[in-house]
Amino acid sequence: MSAPLVELGLAANRQVEVPKTTTVVGWFGLGPTPGQLGSAVLLGHVDSLTGPGVFFRLKELMPGDLVRVKLADGVVTRFVVERVVQYTKTSFPDRLVYGSRGNQSLNLVTCGGAFDHATGHYLANIVVFTKFVSATKRPT
Repeated sequence: MSAPLVELGLAANRQVEVPKTTTVVGWFGLGPTPGQLGSAVLLGHVDSLTGPGVFFRLKELMPGDLVRVKLADGVVTRFVVERVVQYTKTSFPDRLVYGSRGNQSLNLVTCGGAFDHATGHYLANIVVFTKFVSATKRPT
């Protein structure tokens, strides 16, 4: 899967912004860039009323799978999946996902679990935890 990357911040309610469309991945710009020390976080939609989103198959990732992120400067960072976890939105571990674990990691976040038709929202989030493998600059 390949998708454009946009920068995200905090919304007025101090919650993390989410991408405005289902076709882009958002990088939480108040945290580290993928490959820097700390937990970089990418967010994407699982779906919408019109169909699958960019992270529709995120929950299918398995430990050992490789995730690549191409940065604006052309560097390609590589991460290996450690685990895939589902958290209810009421027990989402903000500090675990957004806080530093003392290494270079990348966490991918999307919605999951049961869908609440009354609110129009999923009741859980899927988080893919990864660890840094390498970074290389592709020749121009």
